[in-house]
Amino acid sequence: MRRLLATLLLLAVVPLLIWAVGQVGASPASLPPAMVDADLGVPLGDPLVSALTRDPPVMDGIVETAWQQAPALKAALHYGLHGEKPAGEVELRSLYDQDHVYFLARWSAATPGGEPDAWRNLATIHWRLVDPGLVSGEATGSEGLACTVACHTATADGQGHLVGIRNETIPPGLDDDLPAGGLWAEGTWLLEWSRSRTSQSPYDQHLTDPDQGYRFFVKLFQGLEGQADPVSDVHELRLGP
Repeated sequence: MRRLLATLLLLAVVPLLIWAVGQVGASPASLPPAMVDADLGVPLGDPLVSALTRDPPVMDGIVETAWQQAPALKAALHYGLHGEKPAGEVELRSLYDQDHVYFLARWSAATPGGEPDAWRNLATIHWRLVDPGLVSGEATGSEGLACTVACHTATADGQGHLVGIRNETIPPGLDDDLPAGGLWAEGTWLLEWSRSRTSQSPYDQHLTDPDQGYRFFVKLFQGLEGQADPVSDVHELRLGP
């Protein structure tokens, strides 16, 4: 009887040991590959989910309670688009209503940066245009098809004051000041801005489709000598419920 019980116990334990050894020895190559943005060849990060709001925030650089309903995306930064060296992170949030999409960004910075009275590029959100169409060189002053990029570019001075945020497209066709507010205080930059969900420019895109992911990445202009500027992976803005 004891021999029979020992045999049954052995038959139960051996498969578990084989399974455990297989898990320990599993190769990283057997894990699902990370999603990659095919155009830029960089990882595709978590989405920035924009929350529907009935109480839109004011673009004044003050964080209202409306932002509490917006999920935070902590977008990791690295030096250079294809770099691996960590460069901190930027927190992003988004809200939208019937007519506009609202954005909030904040990140750590030891100082405002730059000369006190000199304006400089502070940060840019690079947007991939979803449907660029056949924009010819004749229409844009360049050869071939248009570069399909739209940028929200923030300009600031060295005293921690936001000068403004512009919505620009390449090729030229859109160059508008966006409603924006923000400042540097106690080691943190904070920016708020908004744009219309529909655009009057043929080179821009509409942010209207809840089934569409609108791809972007963030770049901070630090101007470090011998060092590329910090950028994020590619993320997608998605309009949530």
